[in-house]
Amino acid sequence: MQQIEWDESLSVGVKSIDEQHKVWIEKLNTLSAAIASCQKTRHISRTLDFLMDYVEFHFAAEESLMTAKNYPAFAQHKSEHHQFRMTLMDLFVLEVEEDDAVGKIADSINNFQISWLRNHIQQTDRRFANFLRAKSPAPAEAVNCSS
Repeated sequence: MQQIEWDESLSVGVKSIDEQHKVWIEKLNTLSAAIASCQKTRHISRTLDFLMDYVEFHFAAEESLMTAKNYPAFAQHKSEHHQFRMTLMDLFVLEVEEDDAVGKIADSINNFQISWLRNHIQQTDRRFANFLRAKSPAPAEAVNCSS
């Protein structure tokens, strides 16, 4: 099973978004490890449930910030989120006890989720982070009052 490791190439430079991405990566790796070590289906199911919930939380947080900051590429970014949600929903409706359900989840992690997450962070989320930094006022220069 593939895993994804956090490194600076995945940083978008916005602390709250980076922290959420770190948690997402940790949970995706937990799911991957549970599958690789043949954990009980109940554990895999709970981990997948948590991952789904966390993805929803993260997307909602990003989309709320995009709306608040009038991000011009909001519709395209939200569309990418929607497409990923639909892919996860396809996994979520599988019964983990079903024949080959765990194999389908493993294939999704190995062949889609890791590359999607890496590309989404490094391209789409980075564009949003650059927009946020450009829109934020520059920090005030220090005032020297010792004249």
